[in-house]
Amino acid sequence: MSWKRGVLLSAVLLAAFTILSYSAAQTPSASLTTLYSFSGVNGDGAGPYAGVVYSGNGALYGTTAWGGVYDAGTVYELTPPSSGGAWTGTVLHSFGGGSDGTYPYAGVLAGANGVLYGTTNYGGAYGMGVVYELSPPPGGESAPGAWTETVLHDFNGSDGAYPYAGLALGASGALYGTTEFGGSSGYGTVFELTPPASGGAWTETVLYNYAGGADGCCPYDVPVIGANGALFGTTVAGGSSGKGVVFKLSRPGTKGGAWTETVLHNFNGTDGGFPYAGVVIGSNGAIYGTTAGSVNAGNGSAYELNPPAGGGKTWTETVLHKFSGKGDGGAPHAVPVPGPNGTLYGTTFGGGNGKRFNGSGLIYQLLPPSGSGAWTEKVLYVFQGGNDGASPNAPLVSGPSGTFYGTTLGGGPFGQGTVYAFTP
Repeated sequence: MSWKRGVLLSAVLLAAFTILSYSAAQTPSASLTTLYSFSGVNGDGAGPYAGVVYSGNGALYGTTAWGGVYDAGTVYELTPPSSGGAWTGTVLHSFGGGSDGTYPYAGVLAGANGVLYGTTNYGGAYGMGVVYELSPPPGGESAPGAWTETVLHDFNGSDGAYPYAGLALGASGALYGTTEFGGSSGYGTVFELTPPASGGAWTETVLYNYAGGADGCCPYDVPVIGANGALFGTTVAGGSSGKGVVFKLSRPGTKGGAWTETVLHNFNGTDGGFPYAGVVIGSNGAIYGTTAGSVNAGNGSAYELNPPAGGGKTWTETVLHKFSGKGDGGAPHAVPVPGPNGTLYGTTFGGGNGKRFNGSGLIYQLLPPSGSGAWTEKVLYVFQGGNDGASPNAPLVSGPSGTFYGTTLGGGPFGQGTVYAFTP
């Protein structure tokens, strides 16, 4: 994990605003448009580590891990033009590097009434990260006035520390998330944050403390809520081979009881390892995800986990693609997203034939077999590492008319990362 932090935190990030279009050589019909390039100066953000969320009014919301007034990260809004022209970027909040949080590696979650929720990796009362709420002006998202940040929880170590992941919204308005470290053993937690019934403070409950062994270690991404309120996710390390697990966290059978963790799969290196990405649940009940390392000189994999049949307990893993780190991509850090006809769309942090060392990353599609054959990878776009961006770290987000939105951690005219729209 330290290699990733070191590379990313030492990366030179920059940006400016531009609108540019590119065509993927592998798929002539595909197109990528850079909607915004971050500058990192004059209060603008830098380094969008996470992706964006698409709102009903057509705006995009996200975070940058650095930049802003205090160089401690931002929450931003991108507004589409009313008719042609450029998208408009607005910083909604610049983190101050102290009590309000520092370095939001996670993106935001859109709640009711335009409210945004998120986490910061550092800062807060104990310096170990926070969960925050960002509320629009009284007139709504489009009204003039400042957005208001409220810290909902400060992590203190015993209840979790240093959350890299964003949040999931439960049916009751509760928020669910993970911390990479902290907890009773120091190897991370899964937590629930419950809103007050009327006024007052939110209540945090640690649902699970990782022991760092067979149960996994250091959850890095947001859990997904499945049937019966169960939570599904990954840990970046731990498990029987130390290379991470896919887990299920089941609600207690009785009120006040403990949540139960079940390891659904242990990565062993030959099928991938070190899943920085979480999972997505398909319409068929299968779980899909990626690993960032092992296999093919440590370039990662995409996988499918099918639930047990006939009352069994063993989930069945199928490796859909082993990335080579070359033209087909390498080191996917993001979970793939479902597309039409059972396809999957995703990004890889490296690989391709871009200008950077080991490539600047790419956008791919995985197509299921028509019969009993193998899945097929199709490279849709290769980032060149220049104005079109480099190193897409975050997953794609579906928008209208088959468009996907995403971010690159680096690249752009000044190297501080970009937000893009992609049409397959």
